[in-house]
Amino acid sequence: MVTPPSLRPVALLRTPFAEKFGVPRQSGLVPAAEGRVEFLPEFSAPDFTRGIEAFSHLWLVTGFHKNPPWDGAATVRPPRLGGNERVGVFASRSPLRPNGLGLSLVRLLAVEPGVLRVAGIDCVDGTPVYDVKPYLPYCEAQPEARADWAQAAPGVRSAGQIYIPPAIAAVLPEEVAVLARELLALDLQPAYQAADAGRVYGMTIAGWNLRWRMAGETVEVVAAEPMPSGA
Repeated sequence: MVTPPSLRPVALLRTPFAEKFGVPRQSGLVPAAEGRVEFLPEFSAPDFTRGIEAFSHLWLVTGFHKNPPWDGAATVRPPRLGGNERVGVFASRSPLRPNGLGLSLVRLLAVEPGVLRVAGIDCVDGTPVYDVKPYLPYCEAQPEARADWAQAAPGVRSAGQIYIPPAIAAVLPEEVAVLARELLALDLQPAYQAADAGRVYGMTIAGWNLRWRMAGETVEVVAAEPMPSGA
């Protein structure tokens, strides 16, 4: 067996997510989650991305750099199965994998010198990117494909179920408020942990620390504070 050479990043991702909690579980679920693929100097020449504007979407091959080393477990507990039922690691999208590689399908917004601006990202800030490949609809969009327990997109709350009090909405930049609403429409807490009204959750997005709680079927934002400069 031939051992392939060690992977090395070609770029780093800059995203609104400072930590793993709050990151969408799949790419494309939160269109307002924009990021920047910043190529390392040796891959930043325009020739590396020549013609990429012809494609609306891209695959990013990434690394789960915030993960602990793989512990050898053959099974994982997917959130879509409530976090209690186990399936094989290769039958899941779990980040807990032997090689810790991720795959994100993102929308290409713009091409800038040494940078790709993308949307629908599902990665923590600073994620290494090992490769970028165009998405090809003619062979990669398979409407007859079956995914059984993961066939349908996860449920989302309606806009009316996300409440940001006027006093908080007044201080949040518009793009942060849009991102927060799209994120809070999803279930962000661990799958095995039911959201309850007595618990306050928090996440850091786009330089803001947001805290929220459940009020019946509504998600209520209770605080929003800008992160200290340089944090």
